[in-house]
Amino acid sequence: MSWQYGPEHLRRLSVPNALPVKDCAMQVFGCADVTLDCRLMADSDSTAPDVTELAEGLHRALSKLISILRRGDPSGAAAGDLTLAQLSILVTLLDQGPIRMTDLAAHERVRTPTTTVAIRRLEKIGLVKRSRDPSDLRAVLVDITPQGRAVHGESLANRRAALAAMLSQLPHSDLDTLRMALAPLERLASGEPVSGPASESPARKQA
Repeated sequence: MSWQYGPEHLRRLSVPNALPVKDCAMQVFGCADVTLDCRLMADSDSTAPDVTELAEGLHRALSKLISILRRGDPSGAAAGDLTLAQLSILVTLLDQGPIRMTDLAAHERVRTPTTTVAIRRLEKIGLVKRSRDPSDLRAVLVDITPQGRAVHGESLANRRAALAAMLSQLPHSDLDTLRMALAPLERLASGEPVSGPASESPARKQA
């Protein structure tokens, strides 16, 4: 089972009439620059009570789970206690680096100054490097270093191992339930279109 928490983990909840709430990032991950586009329904009438209850429960469970995973990552201290947002940047650089600072900020869905602060910290501990863009000397390119690749790989392995250890304590029925829930969660995380509001699902129409 592969879990990604970077850009690509819980990136956007694609719902109609949505309103971005930056404070959600601080509440869930403890850092304001994490790549999370939390959204709330602007029209309360369009949110079914059961969906609201599910959202509250999911938010609560994810908050606790992520907190546990952050505490259980021993490589974090060695890497300067990387946040999930910083690890997200490393993931993006692994896939798309070297990349312009402005493009990196857009990919991470944060402001360029926020990305600049994160890059300076990562550069200070040797995980990324900056250089001038040969095609435009006014622009800055950012790329991951060999040390950054090693730290990211170690941190990801530790987090996955910690999560696997927790999952191994669950009964098979719970594991099957999580497997079934993984696909829709990944669709929400990637921002892919969904079939429609829960109130219009086939199961509800038949009920």
